[in-house]
Amino acid sequence: MFATKAVRFVPSAMRASTATKFLRTKRTTNIAGLEIHPDPLPELVSTYTHTLNVLKGLPESAVFRQSSEAVTQQRLDIVKEAMTPTSRETVYGSEAAIDRVVAAIDAGLIEEIVDQANDEFHLATKMIDWKPHEPLQVPAPPGQWNTFNMQAASGEGH
Repeated sequence: MFATKAVRFVPSAMRASTATKFLRTKRTTNIAGLEIHPDPLPELVSTYTHTLNVLKGLPESAVFRQSSEAVTQQRLDIVKEAMTPTSRETVYGSEAAIDRVVAAIDAGLIEEIVDQANDEFHLATKMIDWKPHEPLQVPAPPGQWNTFNMQAASGEGH
């Protein structure tokens, strides 16, 4: 229940808190339906921070929490490091800073990375509702998790 309300509230709160501090020089992503994000780095910091807070709702032993926290924290560190200004560069909005993030994360354009971060946030909220860390309500039938073996299926195996 809480996770569902967070999904409705947080994206609008994140959009409201990001004010454009510069004009991007890039005009298009060359991907249909994917618009240029006016201020992607603060948006990523906000989304990754919210994702880490949502993941705290899962048990520390949950594999999803462990792996998601590791990836999200690594990406958050990359973005924060890129946001520190170098000589002749503003803190927010430098295309060079955005390029550093894109190169370090290596997951497409910055706009695609923002979309991925939002998807990860929404998945984390759903995982709290789904509770995959809890035991199955109905035990799995024998052989449920065995991998398919062509030789055994054809009767030629050991």
